[in-house]
Amino acid sequence: MTTFVWAAVLSAALLHALWNSVVKSAGDKFMSSARVALWTGVVAALVSLVTPAPFVASLPYVIASALIHVVYFLLVGRLYRNADLSVAYPLMRGLAPLVATAIAAVTLRELPDAVALAGVLALVVGVATTGLSGLAHGRIDRVTLVVALFNSVIIAVYTVIDGEGARLAGPDAAHAFAYNAWSDELTALLYLPVVLALRGKAAGPELVRDSPRSAFAGLAAFGGYAIVVWAMTQAPIGAVAALRECSVVFAAIIGVAFLGEPFRGARAGAALLIVGGVVALRLA
Repeated sequence: MTTFVWAAVLSAALLHALWNSVVKSAGDKFMSSARVALWTGVVAALVSLVTPAPFVASLPYVIASALIHVVYFLLVGRLYRNADLSVAYPLMRGLAPLVATAIAAVTLRELPDAVALAGVLALVVGVATTGLSGLAHGRIDRVTLVVALFNSVIIAVYTVIDGEGARLAGPDAAHAFAYNAWSDELTALLYLPVVLALRGKAAGPELVRDSPRSAFAGLAAFGGYAIVVWAMTQAPIGAVAALRECSVVFAAIIGVAFLGEPFRGARAGAALLIVGGVVALRLA
């Protein structure tokens, strides 16, 4: 992985943690996640106007990605009801890189080298330890734990779909960004009727609440994931997926500094593992 791609994915990790913190800090987590999804679609629509259309071969991946992202956003809205950001977020993200690496190995024959695999494993263990320390101290309930783990699998599946879809979308970064834009637009279009069905007439006013924060979160969500999608055209999917999970460090900092969540000793050890994984992926 080149230095530029490595640094870009770390920047994407920060953006991802930021928009998740917006959802966590909202009173109604479901509607907050819905606003983020819809604002992401608005940003995507603007990006699609200035980027080339993705190649036809990638369009089935666009559709599959949008469908699974609807499930992802529904689960994110459920996830933060009864758990700290710094606990729920790493549990949700923890298994995804390992599952994505396994899926990519089986379906795409994309096998990481020994150093990259060591980095992936270090990141996964560090991320999982961060979340499990919170579970041990009662910062998440068991239902939310199940939601977090299920969403890990969802994340892994859409990561592999988007990695391969972006590679089929065209030869350059503009096509990768276009692929992500089309997927996010379709996600928003599919998610809107779901939100309206679940919340009825009350959803209308809620969707336009807190527009500046939601627009910022939507921009962060689009930019953060568009960078990751592009990075997967430049480096192995599993390595990019693992490096992206450095977002848990940023989420922990945000949770402690701005949301009043506790920081315990086990998380410091987990942070060291994550740093070790980051270094290994840079060397791979």
